[in-house]
Amino acid sequence: QWMRGNQPSPTPRPRRRLLSCGSASSGSPSGIDWNARRRKRIMEDLHEACQRRARLAKPPLTPEQNQRYDLKQLESGIERLELLLPGFSINIEQLSALQWADLVTDTNGVAAKLVALKGCYPNLDLVDLLQKYPKVLTLEPQELRENAYKVMELLQGAKNPEAIIQAVPELITPKILASVIITINKWYQLERDPIEVLENDPDIVRRAQVKEKERDVWGRETGETKVTVFCLTCCETGCRVLPGKRWHRCGTPLRLLV
Repeated sequence: QWMRGNQPSPTPRPRRRLLSCGSASSGSPSGIDWNARRRKRIMEDLHEACQRRARLAKPPLTPEQNQRYDLKQLESGIERLELLLPGFSINIEQLSALQWADLVTDTNGVAAKLVALKGCYPNLDLVDLLQKYPKVLTLEPQELRENAYKVMELLQGAKNPEAIIQAVPELITPKILASVIITINKWYQLERDPIEVLENDPDIVRRAQVKEKERDVWGRETGETKVTVFCLTCCETGCRVLPGKRWHRCGTPLRLLV
């Protein structure tokens, strides 16, 4: 009816402006910049750890040394670290606040470590590896090169040793890798090549670690040894060995049950 004759058209209703999750600068519908809040909290944790070290330092730190760890320097260091490793984020649970403070205030040293790592492992995704295992950054470049030589010597039978390290970043540490190889030899009683086992199923290390932690927690809480077993092949949790059998129901020998 509004289209008849010269009758005035109705006043249009004002359109509601819908705010999508991505339209706010913070990326949050509530307008809270969670990334900024997280960064601020990290800087405060790092600054507090540095102040605590300064109070306990003997002899006391000089004003220049104290200035190196002020909030502005820490913020600038975090930005430089993120430029060196795009997509990388600091996780206080993986390294101590003091260790992170030392890293972000010495980004030139971090850059030298990255160059050493890339020279030893040219095909590794360093951001992914360091996000999962940042402890590598606490080592000096020369130590990283020496470790890489030992790791490659241990993995010399692998078709793609870097793929194993990428899947299990802790294996970039020679002692951990040697311990894993010894454990796999024990599981298979030297009947299989441990490097071949790792290459075919690198996740076997993580599964064994998870089951070991669960067993430790069970022992602390109950004071007993867990009677059920875990099969590293079929990944069944809490399964029992068939009575009178030397094999698990999936065909796995009993020595591969943990």
